[in-house]
Amino acid sequence: MNALFVVGDRYAAFADQTDAMTVSRLVSGIRAGTLRPPGRVPVGPLVLAEGQGVSPYDWELIGDELARQGILDRTRIVRAERGAPATRTETHKHRERNVLIAGLTRTGENTFAAALSIDNDEELQLDHQASHVQGMVLLEAARQMYLAVCERHYASRWPERHYAYVFDSLRTTFRNFVFPLETTIACHVHSADLSDPELLSFDVQVDFGQARLHAADVRMVGTAFDRELLARKETRGAQRAVRQALRVLPEPADLVPAG
Repeated sequence: MNALFVVGDRYAAFADQTDAMTVSRLVSGIRAGTLRPPGRVPVGPLVLAEGQGVSPYDWELIGDELARQGILDRTRIVRAERGAPATRTETHKHRERNVLIAGLTRTGENTFAAALSIDNDEELQLDHQASHVQGMVLLEAARQMYLAVCERHYASRWPERHYAYVFDSLRTTFRNFVFPLETTIACHVHSADLSDPELLSFDVQVDFGQARLHAADVRMVGTAFDRELLARKETRGAQRAVRQALRVLPEPADLVPAG
């Protein structure tokens, strides 16, 4: 059996280091006939396993090209079963391609699980060159996990309210590289203070695992403010910042004419 992982084009460096193939290279290979058995000699089944950055649209293209070459019936496509992506309301992201968690489930009274799901055009991927998943992607995924758990399982007690989340502290430890393959996300809510509906407090840890290794963990302590309350606090803070910034500007008499 021939098996390989398929990853998004952003992970060409990872594909170069391994037996994985990017979507573009795989499609080119199929079209060139390099994945078709030479003559009548069978090469056994081909297994294509989904890594990160591969969309349903990509799989449709791959399937069409396999069919044109007459090898679709000898190919098994193993799609990732990550579940539905978290919603816009839960992650506070406007574009689905920037949502990094999928299949959010509750696994215990204070524990939750999800899968990392990275779109090829996710915003943090657009200007980064590495074979591994960069740390900022994991930090953003941890932030989204924190938000989604708090929104779905705690703040939802007050559906008439809309919350904005502010971190008081964030501590991160990176233990192993994460590559564009299946990655698990575990979340433990150490504490949730819900005594004041206008101001909720959370202490949450998010852990990332891949290939049976503990890859990274992020401990976040933060507050969810009712949006109207936060808007008032932000307005006062913005006005104070402007006043302080104005005080350090040079006086008009101290300005030196240009030229």
